[in-house]
Amino acid sequence: MKFLSKSALAKNAGWMFLGQGLGYGLRMAYFIVIARLLGVLQYGIVVGAFALVNLVAEYSRLGSGMVLLRYVSPDHSRFAVYWGNILMITSVMSGVLILILHLIAPHIVSPATAGIVFISAIGTCFFEQITVSATQAFQAFQDMRTAALFNQMTSLFRTIVAVGMLVTLHHASARQWVVASAAASAVAMIAALIVVTRRLGWPHFTPFLAWRHGKEGVEYAFASSTTSAYNDLDKTMLSHYGMSAANGIYGMAYRIIEMGTAPLTSIQLAAQPRLFQLAESGSDQPIRLGRRLMKHSLLISAATALGMYVLAPLIPLMAGRGFSEGTSALRWLCFIPIFRSVHATSGGVLTAIGRQRYRSITQIIVVALNFGLNVWLIPRYGWHGAAWSSLATDGTLALLNWSLLEREGRRFGRKTTQVVAERGSLIMSTADILKPLVSIIIPFYNQPKYLAEAVLSAKNQDYPSVEIIVVDDGSTVSADSLIERAPGITILRTENRGVSAARNLGFSKSSGEFLIFLDADDRLMPGAIEAHLQALESHPEAGLSFGPTKIIDHDGVEVRGAHICRPRKEYFVPLLESNLIGSPGAVMMRRESFVAAGMFNESFSMGEDYDLYLRLARQRPLVRHTFCTLEYREHGSNTSQAQEKMLRGTMLVLDHLEPALTDSERRKLIHARRRWEHAFRPNSSFKYRLWNLYYSFRTMWNVPIRSYFGNKH
Repeated sequence: MKFLSKSALAKNAGWMFLGQGLGYGLRMAYFIVIARLLGVLQYGIVVGAFALVNLVAEYSRLGSGMVLLRYVSPDHSRFAVYWGNILMITSVMSGVLILILHLIAPHIVSPATAGIVFISAIGTCFFEQITVSATQAFQAFQDMRTAALFNQMTSLFRTIVAVGMLVTLHHASARQWVVASAAASAVAMIAALIVVTRRLGWPHFTPFLAWRHGKEGVEYAFASSTTSAYNDLDKTMLSHYGMSAANGIYGMAYRIIEMGTAPLTSIQLAAQPRLFQLAESGSDQPIRLGRRLMKHSLLISAATALGMYVLAPLIPLMAGRGFSEGTSALRWLCFIPIFRSVHATSGGVLTAIGRQRYRSITQIIVVALNFGLNVWLIPRYGWHGAAWSSLATDGTLALLNWSLLEREGRRFGRKTTQVVAERGSLIMSTADILKPLVSIIIPFYNQPKYLAEAVLSAKNQDYPSVEIIVVDDGSTVSADSLIERAPGITILRTENRGVSAARNLGFSKSSGEFLIFLDADDRLMPGAIEAHLQALESHPEAGLSFGPTKIIDHDGVEVRGAHICRPRKEYFVPLLESNLIGSPGAVMMRRESFVAAGMFNESFSMGEDYDLYLRLARQRPLVRHTFCTLEYREHGSNTSQAQEKMLRGTMLVLDHLEPALTDSERRKLIHARRRWEHAFRPNSSFKYRLWNLYYSFRTMWNVPIRSYFGNKH
């Protein structure tokens, strides 16, 4: 615990532990109360109903809570639209899921359990999911004190209701309890909405946001639902086989296990925003933090497991004699927190570093394993079979997630290369010096507000062998006054001759085997060089590599996320019709390819990069990758904002290229000109929409079918 006492993360984890611990304590208290209130049979009916609902409850939000956590943690100004996204998605999806659960319940669980699924679903899929989202909203703001309060709000209200019913009714049915539970959840949700609105602001509803982050959100929801699947599938199957009494015994023991994982969950919840922030650097910092957290989580979970094993005989004393077999059930299950300390921590890191897909695959594997074991063991051994299946499932998931995390750690780690920056000096290992030099050339003309950011983004690349050349193209504010000269940074000043001439001058003074031409108002993403090099090393025939581009505004706030285009069978014809590459900062070229293509044409005032891409694509293949390499800044002085001017520039590029084309390529050029006019002169007519549809289908002809099943090169 010494580690936890010395950091802000420890303070956040402390608040989350207080909230989680109090929440689980209250939840445990009301489970004990309703166990006495309902008895083992009615309690088992309730457990079966909630288990079925929990299998799909996470899809009520379609992962929008985790999307908020990811994008609002680094930038709090985005809160309103992402909070509105949560409310909009949850309102629609919860209604759909409640109806589906009501219709399928009679075919899955026992009749008594099916009769209370509808009410249980309202409380869990809508009321409780909104409250959980409010917790994530305050997590994103690192306000763990408030998040901790939200974590235990629903449990507090449910406990109060349960105690009131026990005092007044002494005994109740499963239906009476689920109605009371749903009412308590509704009160908690209303309180959460009021606090979020007063503290963080009103929601802003932006429907396109749900579409933009839909795939990412579904992946998060799928990951959470698979966790629910192997946690609740066994209880659902116990109900399916009519073992309600066994379900009550097993469900009580499992609630104690969930209470025992409160410290682990607290650490994970507190660390998740920090992991997302560290992941922005593109380094292995999230992995290193995850390893440290795992060590402490293992110690805590081992102590928890020992405590539960020793204290298991208290179950019948607390819940009643009908739950006497709960002692044995808890002793079987007490090892689960150890497994969860591994798979939850490593899984959280995988999510943060963009490996959610891998995590989802491991969860699919263990869900299949859990289902198979339950089908085999539960009919034969009852709750014992469910316990053995849970142990095997959590153990397997721990092994898989830990293996993936170590694999990512080895990928990030460099055994033979090391760059140590200390007091402005750069110390390189021999292996670093032998790495190919990358020249980053930055033309600069009257963009004083952004130049320092562009240079810093180039300087902060993890790749060790980089030279930065800033070409001051006769700017009224000199580059020397905006950035400091430092080792590895060269500043050239020339009379104003245009961006193409500035880039060619920077190239003539460079020595790099690979070239990146970064505009002075854009920013390279961390890890961009490594991603380009990996793509070019995998495709030695390629003359350049390019990656997705993220759009930011004048303040550096993300406007649109990176769009990953599909790979093409070849790129010259698609480039005639559309500039798939975009800004030159998203490109890395081989030096010899740049020279062979004729460098930048200095006669063009617009479209000079597009012209270069076309000439290079006629000579050598291109390769695209899926790593976001550039933040492109949209502001009032962007040349790309003048549509008619850009259209004229594009047509000049195509006219200049035409004499070198074959007859077949010239026929394609006719179509390309029509498409460019269509792109730069949009309107709302029906004819325009028909052409849009036609161009969409035409694009698909040049896309390999296999690319629709992944984002490989």
